[in-house]
Amino acid sequence: MCFNVEDVSVEELPDMIAAERYAFETPLQPIFRLYCPIIDNDREKAIADTAAKEQARARNPDVNEKDMWIKAVSSQESETDEKLVGGAQWIFISNGSSDLKDHIESLAKRHPEGGARLFAEQSFRILCECEERNRLGITGTGPYATLGSFFTLPEYRKLGIGHLLMQWGLEKADEKGLDVWIEAAPPAVPFYERHGFIQKEVTHLQPRQPDGLSEKVAAEWDATAKSLLPITAVTMCRLAGSH
Repeated sequence: MCFNVEDVSVEELPDMIAAERYAFETPLQPIFRLYCPIIDNDREKAIADTAAKEQARARNPDVNEKDMWIKAVSSQESETDEKLVGGAQWIFISNGSSDLKDHIESLAKRHPEGGARLFAEQSFRILCECEERNRLGITGTGPYATLGSFFTLPEYRKLGIGHLLMQWGLEKADEKGLDVWIEAAPPAVPFYERHGFIQKEVTHLQPRQPDGLSEKVAAEWDATAKSLLPITAVTMCRLAGSH
């Protein structure tokens, strides 16, 4: 079976988001629920809302970020028979010193107000500050690349699809002279290491509940922590031009 890598159009983003959800839920990766929560158990609404946001980003791009969604498809007899088997969102950031506080708040707002959002905010602060601390020490405040998403559908894993998606982005990063910074789940670390990434820091997420919360908000925090933890994230870097 042969696979090709192609660009993703704005109109195809809903299908990409649905496929991404399926991939990260099979099996479920706890950190995925931190970044992509399902509110009121409405999975379809969560997918539609995320897809709409990604389409809006594509139509009104940030001047400091170039988002490039790509897909891996199985080769069929005709283009209309192509089957989506994996995808990635490569992000090329021209200004590495963007406002971390705004970024953390934006991520946390994916969760409902109250204890869940407070838990998310604390968690994202820990993760984002870890990445920034390591990145500034090596790459500095200049441009860099990262991954917003990277997945292969369960039934197509271990067929080299991840390698194709990774090589596409690494070649782009090398052309631009960019280091690549990622946050990896522990099971994916060997894959990234095979592509030149080096572990910089391991974070076992343990956000501290603030003092003085109401009983209701504290209970929401505890419920969110119970549903998501344990979470371990590995900050990794691949220097430009590494092989």
